[in-house]
Amino acid sequence: MAQIIKVDGSTEALTDLSLASLQAAVGGYIQLVSTPDGKTLICDEEGKCKDKPINAVATKLYANPYDVIVGDAILDEAGEID
Repeated sequence: MAQIIKVDGSTEALTDLSLASLQAAVGGYIQLVSTPDGKTLICDEEGKCKDKPINAVATKLYANPYDVIVGDAILDEAGEID
């Protein structure tokens, strides 16, 4: 199951994995990035251009010292989203 990681650190389950649902959850076009442990984070492709706030929890999961995740993000732990 996928979960939405909100900017405030809270989470909620996301059961509808359609493109429209993913875009609604992140607030824009989606971008998929991989975490070091093989999971997938889905975020707003244009989030930085939109000046969305940094998502500290998602950024920590992403573990890229040269980048941050902004806005609400989706964590796909089970590999359900291609």
